[in-house]
Amino acid sequence: MRAVIVGAGEIGYHIAKALTEEQCDVVLIDKSKDALHRVEERLDLMTIHGSGSSPVILEKAGVSSADFCIAVTHDDDVNVIASIVAQKSGVLTKIARVSSPDYFSNQSILSPSDVGIDLLVNPEMLSAEEFLRLLSAPEARELVEFAQGRVQLIAFQVRPDNDLRNRSIEDLRKNVIRRDLLFAAVKKPDGSVIIPKGNNVIREGDELFAVGSGESIAHLMSCSGASRIALERVVINGAGRIGLALGRMVEESGAKAVIIEKDRDAAQAAAEQLAKADVIHGDVHDEAVLEAAAVDAADGFVSVTGDDDSDVMACVSFKKKGCPRVLTLIQKPRYLPIIKSIPMLDGAVSRHLAAVGAALKLIRRGNVISVAALHEIDAEALELVARRTAKAAGKELSSLDLPEDAIIGAIVRDGTVIIPKGVDMIMPGDRVVVFCLPHAIQPVERLFSG
Repeated sequence: MRAVIVGAGEIGYHIAKALTEEQCDVVLIDKSKDALHRVEERLDLMTIHGSGSSPVILEKAGVSSADFCIAVTHDDDVNVIASIVAQKSGVLTKIARVSSPDYFSNQSILSPSDVGIDLLVNPEMLSAEEFLRLLSAPEARELVEFAQGRVQLIAFQVRPDNDLRNRSIEDLRKNVIRRDLLFAAVKKPDGSVIIPKGNNVIREGDELFAVGSGESIAHLMSCSGASRIALERVVINGAGRIGLALGRMVEESGAKAVIIEKDRDAAQAAAEQLAKADVIHGDVHDEAVLEAAAVDAADGFVSVTGDDDSDVMACVSFKKKGCPRVLTLIQKPRYLPIIKSIPMLDGAVSRHLAAVGAALKLIRRGNVISVAALHEIDAEALELVARRTAKAAGKELSSLDLPEDAIIGAIVRDGTVIIPKGVDMIMPGDRVVVFCLPHAIQPVERLFSG
């Protein structure tokens, strides 16, 4: 498989990393020599210095023989033009990052298909959706849904007051968790990752990854001392695209949105676009602003200004004042491991990794229905469909040549969630959720190919 990627920023880098780890032929284009040099030091691929909107540069990259053109620069215009050139060059699949609502809004005469775009990636909208999921799930540092929400994957850290602490997996299976739930992985405080067995004991500081039905996940969180909450009031710091999108979603959920924005023009624009929200013009670090936002009455606080340091500090400030749930936007995914070590921070969302997951879903299409590139661990969760001709179809799990660093977390059959055992079979038409480390992805995909 051959891919031409336009843009060597965080999104382009992480897509390139995922594809090169799977032995794909990748060419990366960017106008910044420094960005290309950073990628060259870490990945084995070809780079080209130049504009991704240039037909000459794209042809030099071999776009006419590429299976994919993935345009993910910060410039919507460049991404759209690159997709048009790729369409004219015969590329079958075009993915473009487009953040501006002006391009393909309901009022626009253009649609993505008019310019040959097969997948439109809006990192801001994806981030807002993830923030809303995390706000509703206390303790969760990550929450991903599969099979229209029937299966969920949750990641949460075991804190000192967690009731699961100091209990073995076998004990929890027998006496606590529901049968339709599986502990897929445990990330230890030293960063090591294990696929847990019955005799493994959950310790304080562990990061647990659990897969199961929505009901079983809710039951697990309740047993651990947390439960879902009904949002009534959410304070959002930053009236950029993510802040506005999240504000609309909060309003649509029936909750009250409070927006803090220090730029007067942006605050005025937010007030005009969000009719039901309270918009406060001021700095989130100002005590008078915090008092006006009624932080003590908020169910959650989300900081999305785009300044990592400021966003983290704002979350810490709100946490100290009693806000039960604080979440931050992170611009640089490589900071996520550091962010996780801040105890006052309940979770973080990376707009870049959200976009990577959306792109990988299309790149790995065929038997792959959805992909989640996880923040808290260097792993992915794949949702695949078992075709009639799949190698895995009609076989017991114990007989499958499943990689050691992959685990089948759930099977959805006729709407029912099954947490499989070795004697269970994968039947044609089943939706299967697999949790795996990067090097195990291709062998897993081969099991579900014809």
